[in-house]
Amino acid sequence: MEIKRLIERFDRVNLGFLPTPLEHAQNLTNVLQGPRIFFKRDDCTGLAFGGNKVRKLEFVMADARKRKADVVITAGGLQSNWVRQIAAAAKKLGMEVILVLKGDKPQEYQGNLLLDKMLGCDIRFEKTIDIEGELEGKFPYTRRLAEEVKKRGKIPYLAALGAENPLGVLGYINALDELKHQLDEMEIEADYIVLAERGGGTQAGVEIGIKLLGLRTKVLGIGVGRGRREECDKVSELCNETLDFLQLGNYQFTPDEVMINMDYVGEGYAIPTKECVEAIKLVAQKEGIILDPVYTAKAMAGFIDLIKKGRFKKDDNVIFIHTGGGIANFAYSQLF
Repeated sequence: MEIKRLIERFDRVNLGFLPTPLEHAQNLTNVLQGPRIFFKRDDCTGLAFGGNKVRKLEFVMADARKRKADVVITAGGLQSNWVRQIAAAAKKLGMEVILVLKGDKPQEYQGNLLLDKMLGCDIRFEKTIDIEGELEGKFPYTRRLAEEVKKRGKIPYLAALGAENPLGVLGYINALDELKHQLDEMEIEADYIVLAERGGGTQAGVEIGIKLLGLRTKVLGIGVGRGRREECDKVSELCNETLDFLQLGNYQFTPDEVMINMDYVGEGYAIPTKECVEAIKLVAQKEGIILDPVYTAKAMAGFIDLIKKGRFKKDDNVIFIHTGGGIANFAYSQLF
């Protein structure tokens, strides 16, 4: 199926620097003596230091504009990449931003939180906010803020954390079409796509894009939070919800079709492991590419370990999607 025509059915605002580069990591490939490694540089999408959410926000913010919203409300962690990117997108489009961040107000602002402040957001710190409920789009806390905004005569737009919904998934269906053109130009086929997984939206878009394009590429998500069954269920459900949204119900996914490895989470979400810190250093020193300590470095640490265990063949072409977030390293400086 032609993805371009599918995407053209939906409103979209141009926010990112697209297409992002597809970069052959020759030095890293040599050091690991493993498959041919390529980075899909979605850390280079531009908006406020970029990241994968910019692709999703092109569709989400088009929806906000269509609804004539003038205040965007969302939630996340203190170092949320999502929060930073949607705040920048909203400001670019002339909207106010209210952020609800889980945790105590810090004495010093660093990393993503510093950028949120620089962007002029109304930041609320709340220790008891239900992040999972916000992630699932139930809005247990931010819905109350929306009522406050309405009383001011404004029009609020509640944005689900991470844009883990069909509109957000469109961003990565479109990314697969972009990647396919780049691979064709390089005259190679991708055997695997490896990415950090939490929330489901990026992997769901990749999975659907592969199916629509008829590719043989396998997708391996490396989890950074929750459990494997929860993640597989979330990705497959989001795939099917998006396919129904696209009126493509003849395509369906089951959790067993989704590959997610949860062996590299460590103590929990946003808690860096020794191996992920080493992965940050290795990739920086060999390729000049900066990973982040929450998502991409954990995924890279898992990828490296799986290479050492013989999970990939030496002649495999593996695309590692760099989803961004390197700015968070400044909030974890003690690790280095």
